[in-house]
This record gives sequence, C-alpha cells and structure tokens, in this order.
Amino acid sequence: MLQVTLIGNVGADAIRKAGDGYEFVSFRVCHNDRYTDSAGVRHESTMWVDCVMDKDAKVAEYLKAGTQVYVTGSLSLRVYSSAKDRCMKAGATIRVQRLELLSGKSDPVPGRLIDNDGVVHEVQKYFHCDAAGCFLHNERGAQFASDDNGWVVPIENAPQDIQIKAMQEQAAREQSQQQATTQPPAGSAPVAPSPNTKN
Repeated sequence: MLQVTLIGNVGADAIRKAGDGYEFVSFRVCHNDRYTDSAGVRHESTMWVDCVMDKDAKVAEYLKAGTQVYVTGSLSLRVYSSAKDRCMKAGATIRVQRLELLSGKSDPVPGRLIDNDGVVHEVQKYFHCDAAGCFLHNERGAQFASDDNGWVVPIENAPQDIQIKAMQEQAAREQSQQQATTQPPAGSAPVAPSPNTKN
C-alpha cells in the first residue's frame, strides 16, 4: 500500500456519490507547491487530488469549499484522456483513512467555548472538543454546536435538526429562568393580607 499525506484546501463542497456498487463521499483538494531555485527564480505549481471516504463519515458535512484539510490515506494513480486539452493526463486519488480540519486566523470556530453549565472546553485545531452532542458559546455569546463525535461548527452551519434542537433548548432555558424570577424563594411563607379596618 502506498501511504500519502496531503495538506491543502477543499475546492468545492463534498458530495455523496455512488459507483461500483457502493456509496462514498467525494471531494477535491488543491495543493500548492512553491519554491525558489538556485537562480532566485520563484516557481509555483498547483495539483488537484481527488479524495474519497466512507459515505457515513460524520465530518463530510463540514467539508466546504476553501476549508483547509490534513488528509492521510492510500494513493492510487490513473491515466486518462482529456478532451479539453487533447492529450493524456495523470490523476491521483486518495482513499481517506484520516482527516483533520485545519485552522487559521479566519476560523469560524474559536479555540475556547463554554457549555450551558459554564464549563470551558478547548477546541482543537481541527474544530473538535471533548464536549460531544451539546451546545456551546464563546465569551461574546456567539452560539456553536458539537455533534455526537465532538465536531464543532457555528450554530448557523449546523444541520437543520440540530438548529431546531438548539432553539428548543434555548426557549426551555429562558422559560425556566423566567419562572425562577417570578416564584418566591423556597421555604418562604406567603404574606397574609392585612385586615381591612374601618375607623
């Protein structure tokens, strides 16, 4: 087996496909190679690599265009005829065995989030934390969600069912807080109305 590692940016949102009797997730990663030769001339080359992974991979929904990824897997090469360029070309495909979402300065997910119980969770470089299946927020109040595997996304990027659940939990929390402020403290006796006296 030929094992390779690739770091690059996803070219377009990952899609689910079917072929050869099985379903899989497909996406392309662009790798840019830059170097300066001995004469001081700067060179740059771009290579697109097709990636396929299991159809049930939970991270697939987070593979959006522009996301930087770290991919490890087995490599296969193919030769095909390009009608557009009228020549033979070679292409590479990685059967993904490990994938991480890498971060940068413009990440949509910050490095520290707080759950509804006030516990602080550190979000790792590939948007993953130890708080699985819950809702989180940062110090400014922005909302996030983690799925059952701990992958974290802004709440507006989460699947529809997770967004609905978040709204339901928020409404229940607000109702509970409202009831707590309108009810008298536990153990306090009700105040008897003063008798109406006449002069």
